[in-house]
Amino acid sequence: MPKKIYLSSGIPLIVHKLNNFHSFVLGIWIKHGSRHEPQHKNGLSHFIEHLFFQGTKKRTAKQISLEIDSIGGDLNAFTAREFTALYIKSLKNNLSKSVELITDIFSNPLFPEKEIEKERAIIMDEIRMINDNPEELVHDLFMEKSFENSLGLPILGKENTVKKITREDIIQCFRDYYGANNCLISCAGNFEINTLIDELEKNLTKRKAYQPSNKEKKIKFSSGIHVFQRDLSEVHLCLGFQAVPFKHKDRQAITLLNCIVGGSVSSRLFQEIREKRGLAYNIYSFISFYSDAGIFGIYTACEASKINKIIKIINSTLKKLDNIKEEELERAKTQMISQILYSSESPSSIMQNLAYQDIYLGGIYKIREQISQINSLTMNDIQKVKDYIFNEEFSLTLLGPIDKKQLDI
Repeated sequence: MPKKIYLSSGIPLIVHKLNNFHSFVLGIWIKHGSRHEPQHKNGLSHFIEHLFFQGTKKRTAKQISLEIDSIGGDLNAFTAREFTALYIKSLKNNLSKSVELITDIFSNPLFPEKEIEKERAIIMDEIRMINDNPEELVHDLFMEKSFENSLGLPILGKENTVKKITREDIIQCFRDYYGANNCLISCAGNFEINTLIDELEKNLTKRKAYQPSNKEKKIKFSSGIHVFQRDLSEVHLCLGFQAVPFKHKDRQAITLLNCIVGGSVSSRLFQEIREKRGLAYNIYSFISFYSDAGIFGIYTACEASKINKIIKIINSTLKKLDNIKEEELERAKTQMISQILYSSESPSSIMQNLAYQDIYLGGIYKIREQISQINSLTMNDIQKVKDYIFNEEFSLTLLGPIDKKQLDI
């Protein structure tokens, strides 16, 4: 049974003890991501994430690597648009060592100048890798055009912003946002809760962030057609519609709609474009929910000569959603429920789900509550969200060997 505890520093600790596993996963979640950055310092959060592993007051970067390997663990991190997360996975008998290691990394980073320059070069390579991967790049361009203010900023930053970030920028951002009053901890798997609390109290920073309450810029969805010409073998497409925030009551209905539209191999878009007509190898829909916004998107890639035909089929498919069948609805429910149950079999997924629920919903929702919500959805719920999502306001981004004049929209 998951439960929420508050450490003496005020940091929320969400735990789910599972005795049938050999391991546990612990994550430290900082409520600061790419959307909170000034545009001219885009990439700062991701830069700090890299530097967490480059030395503390007690350990060099090499010592960090040696220690995690010596206990057979996994230590990593990722940056998102609204948060940054550090996590460690280890066997249950390594709890104290693991907690001391990850809390040292979070609490006592040195940000050495030499390592900053090394990581800057690595991040620039990461950005170039994205730019060389059309499927990833078109998603970044799509987000940037759909939400032109903070939420649209690329997580990795841009070459011209990353190269200007200074050590002073890094230290100031760390002081402003990476404190006890702007983070939470989640832990799932096989561990002793009292030992975990003791180790966290002993090792985790109690330093407060200077500016824990990020003043969110008002999010505005921007419609429009945007074409980026590139010498590629295919045109990559992202088409999107404004959805709802994570906490909205219609989130589950929209997720169900996504399964029907393009979220699986039995979905309408996959069957119509890939299986029936063979127009594209890859076609899928996706949804992204944030604290104050959401987007329903569709991605595909094809030869330039096929792009107008595919766009017309996508539009036709969306217009035919008035005739959703009961069997489609039930199949989509089964898919959603299966994913929830599959995620309950992994400590990593459980740890992440606990954090997401606290960040976006402000509480812990039991699996049976989530399944009950899904099973209670009706055809009317699906039709309602379909009607207000698929309207005339859309954002379309195309990347590849095509000119805007060639589009028949």
